[in-house]
Amino acid sequence: MCMKKGQSVIILTMKDTGTTYLFGSLAAIYGMFDSQTLGITYSALRNAVSTYIKINKINENGNASVMIYDNARSRFTLNRGPLLLAEK
Repeated sequence: MCMKKGQSVIILTMKDTGTTYLFGSLAAIYGMFDSQTLGITYSALRNAVSTYIKINKINENGNASVMIYDNARSRFTLNRGPLLLAEK
């Protein structure tokens, strides 16, 4: 079966419970969680993700999920992966 890429999804995994949530954007995360629950503001997370990707030289163009944020003090991890769709 031929697959094509749709938009990417962001996978948030809570470190304490292992619970996983899927989001369409970083901003969408803050529709479900507040800064106090996550321990980081939206703008700080946006900057942290950008820095993490740059420092770790992460290529997000593949067909697999890649880690885009993890920190020893954070309450969660973030991965980004492509939404794979079947060709029509």
